[in-house]
Amino acid sequence: MYKKILLFLLFGVTIAGQAVANISVFPYNIDFEAESNKRVQNVRVINTSNETQTYRVSFVNFAQDEDGGLAETKDGEETFADKYLTWSPRQFTLKPNEVQTINIARKSMAQAPDGEFVSHLRIGEVAIGAPKSKNPTVENADTLSMQLKALFAITLPVTIRKGKALMNTTTVESYKKIAENAMMVTLKRSGNLSSRVNIAVINDKGEDIGRVNSVKIYLSTDKLNVTIPLNQKMITSNAKLKLEDARTKKDISTQAVSL
Repeated sequence: MYKKILLFLLFGVTIAGQAVANISVFPYNIDFEAESNKRVQNVRVINTSNETQTYRVSFVNFAQDEDGGLAETKDGEETFADKYLTWSPRQFTLKPNEVQTINIARKSMAQAPDGEFVSHLRIGEVAIGAPKSKNPTVENADTLSMQLKALFAITLPVTIRKGKALMNTTTVESYKKIAENAMMVTLKRSGNLSSRVNIAVINDKGEDIGRVNSVKIYLSTDKLNVTIPLNQKMITSNAKLKLEDARTKKDISTQAVSL
């Protein structure tokens, strides 16, 4: 006879971006300037699921690879922002469609060296208690049962910049068409500052054939491969590839591409 065992499997899903099925946040990036008097910013969180959910708020630190993957790391601690930040609340509960504001405050940077500091705010679902069976007969049976619960989490970058001698240059190192409806662009970043760019593929009518906005290249990598979906119906022979600064919306470069 087997004693009944209830397995509550929790699958963590971390998205370095804006939203998953059960949670939505805004804004998607937080930027602080050490010389600015603006010391507090906030993030709005919406429970988009149909269940009451508890969330825990923390900071994590990532290293980025050339394909955009983010892996937690302890390397490069001198470039992390979390030691200069406080935040509240640390945990909260929302009913469906309820909204919570998370306040993020920057500490004094007087003793900090010049540079860029980045950490990611993580907002993740928390499992409260164990699931209960709705069937008393099953509850008393000598059976093995399993319940799956997906725990969603979302992360967004929080950046602090200090000093005047911070700069970056972002260029297109190469590009290639990888499918009829997609191309891959390899970006090259240099300097002591991460970059955030918009990438647009434009036809000869000035229309977007494809676009990816707010592409972030962190200091942990100097190259990034970005896949851009293309609208086949809008492709023309005289296409152009344009880089824009995602913060200022100013053009960085434009070049002809063969599709």
